[in-house]
Amino acid sequence: MLRKFIMTVLVLIFYLLQCTLFKTWSLASVSPNLLLILTFAAGFMGGRKNGMYVGFISGIILDLFYGDVIGFNTLILLYIGYVNGLFNKMFYDEEITLPIILLVGSELSYSFIYYIFNFLLRGRLDMGYYFMHIMLPELAYTVVISVLVYRLLLRLNRRLDDFEKRSAAKFG
Repeated sequence: MLRKFIMTVLVLIFYLLQCTLFKTWSLASVSPNLLLILTFAAGFMGGRKNGMYVGFISGIILDLFYGDVIGFNTLILLYIGYVNGLFNKMFYDEEITLPIILLVGSELSYSFIYYIFNFLLRGRLDMGYYFMHIMLPELAYTVVISVLVYRLLLRLNRRLDDFEKRSAAKFG
């Protein structure tokens, strides 16, 4: 229960940072997708259910404030949380390569699905321009920021795991 509460608060904090601070620090007119980083980390560290929960909350917030259709970002982030949760069994604190690979895959998937439904189906067929000017800069910026954010989320995950173990030992 504490983990869900903390994840909900983190979604709100990351949303506010993404919409305020990182919009002013945008590079090449793109900013990092912090909610995608959080969804990826929640799924990878906490499993499918945790990733889906964070993806759902993140997507709903994005859809309510920025989306044209409610449920579009929710569905994409829900699936991203689920797919990253499948790799939970491969989660080791010391390894950074697999998380970076998963994050790159998540970011590319999110951007490509977003392109298909928001641009391609509306007749904007210039995939090369979108890839070079939006997808790649956002991918690079998200990966650089995620290295810092992932370390913080890793520490938080360790503390939550320790707290849950102590609580289980008291009552079990």
